[in-house]
Amino acid sequence: MKVKLSDIAQLQFGLYTKPSDEGNAVYLQAKHFDDWGNQTEQIDTFIQIDQKNESHLLDDGDIILVGKGMRNFAWTYDKTFGPAIASSIFFVIKADRSRVIPEFLTTLFNMPQTQAYFQTLGAGSSIPSIRKSELEAFMVKLPSLELQQKAIAIKQLHYKDMEISKQIISEKQKVYQAVIKNIIYQKA
Repeated sequence: MKVKLSDIAQLQFGLYTKPSDEGNAVYLQAKHFDDWGNQTEQIDTFIQIDQKNESHLLDDGDIILVGKGMRNFAWTYDKTFGPAIASSIFFVIKADRSRVIPEFLTTLFNMPQTQAYFQTLGAGSSIPSIRKSELEAFMVKLPSLELQQKAIAIKQLHYKDMEISKQIISEKQKVYQAVIKNIIYQKA
């Protein structure tokens, strides 16, 4: 079944504010993530929560999607991360969990085909930008919750496999360096 994103989720913009070095919530920016939505950077931007910005705190399962620039990755917020607010470069997507699993949407948004589609939406301007109305009209092929969960499990296994592969490469590099060092500095 195909549905519009707006039929299964509510969309809003992140908060535009000046971050600081201290605060009681993380202020998420695109620089904190790689192209696949994995957190990579040490979080160095914070915000002090007050009555004006409290409504922008992310809820468990909220999806943030970059709406401006060349990198349109998505990430699913988990409450164990701690209090966080998304910057204005992000759309905050609140999925209807009775119909869609947030992590499934994140997986879909990070697929190369979806990324290519998002790039066409902002084409022609110096800083590509997805309009809220365009994102709301995005058609989602919505499988059953069971199939969504299977897709998420495959994604998680893939990420674990990639991490193990990185560790193997690192260990192979160490062995290579040790062998070369032994050959070069071998006493004759």
